[in-house]
Amino acid sequence: MIRNRTSSRPFTALGVAAVLGLGLSACAAEAPAASETQPSTEAATSASASPSSSASASAAAPAGASGTAKDLTAPGTKLGLGEKAVTHTNTGKDPADAKYTVATYTTSVTKITAGAEADLAALKDAAKFAGQTPYYVFTEHTLDSLSKPSAGISEPRLNAQLKDGTDAQKLIIIGSLDQCPTKRFETTGSSDNLSYKVGSTMTSCQVFLAPAGDEIVSADYADSGFSYASSSDNPYRKNPIVWSK
Repeated sequence: MIRNRTSSRPFTALGVAAVLGLGLSACAAEAPAASETQPSTEAATSASASPSSSASASAAAPAGASGTAKDLTAPGTKLGLGEKAVTHTNTGKDPADAKYTVATYTTSVTKITAGAEADLAALKDAAKFAGQTPYYVFTEHTLDSLSKPSAGISEPRLNAQLKDGTDAQKLIIIGSLDQCPTKRFETTGSSDNLSYKVGSTMTSCQVFLAPAGDEIVSADYADSGFSYASSSDNPYRKNPIVWSK
């Protein structure tokens, strides 16, 4: 089966803003751009219950100065909820840059749950999302390695898909909804030596919107949090790792 992908990555926010009713946080709806349609073949790699049974990606993660880096899970791997993959992110594109940092993670999508339209009532512009059902995609990332101490590197980015395989609209939250808590990595050190603690786990929740009659059925990792010299170097762009319900 061919899954039509209707967005290029990373996504670009379209400027639809909303503010939580208490006035403390803001969020923006982020819709897929229509500039690219890239098919993804589900048969690329069979499902794997753990990173150790997956083939490594074309470019294995470099060994980290802190923790032990693992081979990345292969592009196209299909997983069930709760199953784990090895992912990575970086800062910058040039490994020779003193600030360049690479992190590897053990990542899983733990659950995808449907909310209710009423969950969005706390948004001052909730009317913009009338008829949309929020879905909460929960993930866990365990920090396996850091090439150098850092507390400024982002966790892997995931997106979610509707029943037809197209990417769902993402709701970017500054702060959080009560139904969608997030817990950051532990830190160690202080000041210029502050760093995320290798071995600690981040639990994350992202909100996606499904039109009436549709639903969120999967989430994927297309490696949009890793900066390649060229987007064509990203082997996950056309063949992401997918977690399905």
